[in-house]
Amino acid sequence: MLRKILLAFICLGGASVITLSLLTLSLLRRLPKPDRVSMDGITTIEDVVEACRQTQLQDWDLVAYAQHLVARKFTYSRLNTWDTPSRAFERGMGYCEQQALALKKIYDRLGIAARPVFSLRCTFPAKVVDGVPWPGGVSGHAWLRVRISEQELDVCPGSLSNRPGVTHFEILWKARTWHVWLRPFTHVGSSIENIRRDMVARRSLTRAASSQVNTRLPQGASAQPA
Repeated sequence: MLRKILLAFICLGGASVITLSLLTLSLLRRLPKPDRVSMDGITTIEDVVEACRQTQLQDWDLVAYAQHLVARKFTYSRLNTWDTPSRAFERGMGYCEQQALALKKIYDRLGIAARPVFSLRCTFPAKVVDGVPWPGGVSGHAWLRVRISEQELDVCPGSLSNRPGVTHFEILWKARTWHVWLRPFTHVGSSIENIRRDMVARRSLTRAASSQVNTRLPQGASAQPA
């Protein structure tokens, strides 16, 4: 009996992975070329680390400088949901977990204490995601908490307007520390949510376009071919 249950779980898991991979293909096909973007000579995380060291900045000034570089390099996107943080940084696009973990890699190399955190409910302003307007609202989110001496501040590279202690979102539920062992679960969960949101956004865009066409048609005319 136990063997049958275990086999059923394995089959269910395999089917889920295959289904998720097939759904992700529609996102991957829309990824732009080239797949490595350079900004002021910065392409990789190592480039950011070197640029930060050359400034000779210290403490919160250095934290803010690295945060701003990552925010400039990253465009928020749901298309490359399976990229590692380093790969997403090279591509110049990714979602919040990829952005936050890429910035943490930089802080680790610079000797800055940073821990990833997440909340399942945060509020966000409206923005455009992958060319489709998103009205904003409530969503889960991941970012960093950085400690310098006795002070710990929220640091998020998700917006150019952010700086240490100032973010573009509001936390509704308690933020919890993100641990490495959570990565498979949060990655899969984020991938499913990215696919869902992309499908909803594109359907909404299609309906809006169809509605605009219908409003332009003369009374009694049809948008469908005869």
